[in-house]
This record gives sequence, C-alpha cells and structure tokens, in this order.
Amino acid sequence: MRRQRLIEARKAIGKTQEEVAEAVGVDRTTLGKWERDESTPQPGQRSRYAEALGITLDELAAMLSSVPSIEAETPDWVSTYLGMEQSATSIRAHEPRGVYGLLQTPRYTAALISRVGITGVSDTYIQRSIEQRLYRQKRVRSGDLEIDLVQPESALHLVVGTPEVMAEQMASCLELAELPTVTLRVSPYSAGNHEALRLGNFALMTHPWGTPRVHLEGYGGGRFITNADEVSYFSAVFDQAKSMALTPVESKKFVQRLEKAWSKKC
Repeated sequence: MRRQRLIEARKAIGKTQEEVAEAVGVDRTTLGKWERDESTPQPGQRSRYAEALGITLDELAAMLSSVPSIEAETPDWVSTYLGMEQSATSIRAHEPRGVYGLLQTPRYTAALISRVGITGVSDTYIQRSIEQRLYRQKRVRSGDLEIDLVQPESALHLVVGTPEVMAEQMASCLELAELPTVTLRVSPYSAGNHEALRLGNFALMTHPWGTPRVHLEGYGGGRFITNADEVSYFSAVFDQAKSMALTPVESKKFVQRLEKAWSKKC
C-alpha cells in the first residue's frame, strides 16, 4: 500500500508519530489516520508534512494517492504523477500521442496499452490500467478537476483498436467536452508546425499549494519542472497552441465528423 511508504519514510529518519505530528501542527491521532489511509492532510498541511518527512511534495502526493495501483509493474515516476494529478485543481495539457488519458474509454485504453513495449504487457496490467483510468476520470466527471486540452489532429486520427472502438472513443470525447470544466481544442494539420509540437506532450498542473509545475514524459520516464521561468515558458507555448487550434465549438464539430466516419466503418 502506498500509505505504508509514509510510515517507512518516517522510520527512515528515526522520528516517532508524535515528533512528526508536532512538526506538522497536528496531534498524533490525526497523523495515525493519515498513515492508515483513514483521512488525508489538507493542502495547507502538506508542505510541513513533506518537510517533516524529508521528502518532496511530489513524493508525498504519490504516497497519499488513492488511485488503484499496479505495484509490480508501475514505475515510481508514474505513481508520483498519479498522486499529483489527484491533488491538482486544473490541468492544461498538450497531447499529440493519442486521445488524452483522462478522456479515454476502457476499450480504447485496453487497445492502446496492449501495444506497449515490444512484447506487450499482461492482461492483469491492462485491466488495472483501465481501473486506474476510470478512477481518475471520476474527478473530471464530478467537476473537481478542470481540463484545458489541445489535441493535434494526428492524435485523433491514430487508429487504436477497431472502428467501433474509435467511434465509441470519439463519442466519449464529445460527451466529456460538454462538461463546463472540460475544454477540448483540436489543432488541425493546417496550423502547421509550432513550438508545442516540437516539445511534444506536456501538462501544466495547478495545485492548492505551491507554484504551478510542468510534467514531461518520454523515454526513460517522466519528470516535473518547477522552475518558475521554465513553467512560464511552457504556459506561453500552451497559449500559442490554443491560439492556433480550432475553437471549442469548431473542435466538437471536427470530432463529430470523425465519429460519423468511424461509425460508417463499423
């Protein structure tokens, strides 16, 4: 369990529950509930908690995350990302590799993940990945997480699974794009090359604490950028990508045409 790592981190620095609780400004009973996954620290308490344990906020977020895990096959950087995603209030993402993860249907996810690597992954991993996606999407559907998304046209044309899977996925994108907290913009081929395409996939996350951060993912894993100047640059790049994309209304019409085209092939 991820919460067990809180206990391990505390013991690794030789501190008791009472000592950590005092540093955070809570009583020992509250800290015990955090370690047993019976409650979770408030945003204003997390910086002091991370400092008391000698870990980063990113590491703390991963330990506190309640996203279903795949312990045997999930790298630490993925766990850290999922933890930060769960505590984010908004995400601005540029995703050129396929339909953005938080918008994916179970069958699209299964078809996509089944092709990961050269030898593929286990059925258990695929099923747990689907469970993770569905759990993560709860915050999107409830309105707890605001999504501002730019998807290059190529990402939506990528064939994942059967025509039926693709038609279903396009319909789901349209459904989620109707939520007041989800904004979908399609960057068409006619937009040409721009900086976001050069940089690839990235996500700007905003949390109730600290400064915004950028997550980058590539070969070898993912990493967060917190340097203010770099974060500001990625923010400007994202704004440029938005300005070159179709409007949200035009984007919905674009996805509707894709859905109809795929439905005809079913």
